[in-house]
Amino acid sequence: MSVAPVVSLPHPLVCGVAAIKDALDQMPVAAWDGLEPATIAQLSQELLRVEARVKAQQVAAARALDASGLAKSRGASSTGAMLAGSFGGDKRAGDQMVAMGKALEAASRTEDALARGEIGPSQAAIIANAVADLPEDTTEAQREACEDTLIGDAGRFSLKDLRSRSKRITDQFKPAPEVDQDENHSLERQEKDAWRRSEFWMANDGDGTCRGGFRIPEAQGEQLMAAIQAICAPKRDHLHEGTPAAESYYDKDLEYRHRLGMGFAELCNHLPGDKLPGKGGLGATLIVRLDHDTLIHGLKAATLSTGTRISASQARLMACNAGIIPQVFGGKSLPLDHGHEQRVFTKAQKQALEARDGGCTFPGCDKPPEQCEAHHWRMRWADGSDTRLDDGVLICPFHHRTIHDNTGHEGWAIRMSPTDGHPEYRRPGSDTWKRNHRWRP
Repeated sequence: MSVAPVVSLPHPLVCGVAAIKDALDQMPVAAWDGLEPATIAQLSQELLRVEARVKAQQVAAARALDASGLAKSRGASSTGAMLAGSFGGDKRAGDQMVAMGKALEAASRTEDALARGEIGPSQAAIIANAVADLPEDTTEAQREACEDTLIGDAGRFSLKDLRSRSKRITDQFKPAPEVDQDENHSLERQEKDAWRRSEFWMANDGDGTCRGGFRIPEAQGEQLMAAIQAICAPKRDHLHEGTPAAESYYDKDLEYRHRLGMGFAELCNHLPGDKLPGKGGLGATLIVRLDHDTLIHGLKAATLSTGTRISASQARLMACNAGIIPQVFGGKSLPLDHGHEQRVFTKAQKQALEARDGGCTFPGCDKPPEQCEAHHWRMRWADGSDTRLDDGVLICPFHHRTIHDNTGHEGWAIRMSPTDGHPEYRRPGSDTWKRNHRWRP
């Protein structure tokens, strides 16, 4: 009696991936040029669904791979890092794939919908996060009802609306007052967390531009976007005739991101610096230093209080805006001197000290003006010092305490240089006067 050989059939996943590769091999990208637009649109939608279905397989594979521990055995720091090393090099994308796989493990109905191409990856992530945030006392039936509801909503709502809807998904099984209270408490927690996570960075590229990034609470982000969109709306182009990029604003084909960038720059031009909070009268107000000829004729460059050099036309434009003070040399000055009855240095005096000192005057200190205080260097105000401009120096809180802790015959001495009028310091027991050297354009 002969025994029929056992035939080992390939795994369906192996066959499926091979079939996808074969199908793609038969799809030259150049062939799209010969199709009717309606056909291209239809196929594009189908490809989006195919992409979603492939994504479901990718996250399921990443989840299984992470559970196997293969990455650790191969010396990789994580499954995401191993995937990145194998193809693409994007560790963050690999880690996100693993995280999404774990999130969908607790939202199986959502994963099935993604695998069928009924929802997209972003929609699946929102639904999975909503399911994960359900209260601990939620029953399995309630959890499935919430998940099914959001899967159905995904076809009707934008991502933003779907996210908002997901925050109230418990209204499927809770009375309205309780849902409202839960939502309010959830939003309060989210808003507090958003403020804690807020961050901002900016770098000067050295080519006349700055770039940066930020993370701010959603409400303030909406305020910022509304302001920028209002400024750069095409229907308001007549408002931009005084800007350096006026001609660009009239380009109706201008890239949306570029238009928003110019709107953001113009918003900075109109910030009410005189109404912003600052420390010691410094920091919130930007000072434009220019001579009288520059203000009248625009003959040469000017300087901001931060040290940045700008063109004469930009200086004259900024000098007209609220909260940006033109400090004109050779023109009409602000009343900076006050008598003995004025103990605290005025805002105008501190701005003049900022222009002269550029920051903490203590030798070797790099603290900027906004982190400094005005100090009576001749004698303490309580001992009879006048609060006049030539009696003040900018000094950071640490060195201010240092000076006050070591006053008298054996303490730190301060004088104004007989050469150029800048503050100089002499430490106790020394005959050498030193100063803080700053580059001044």
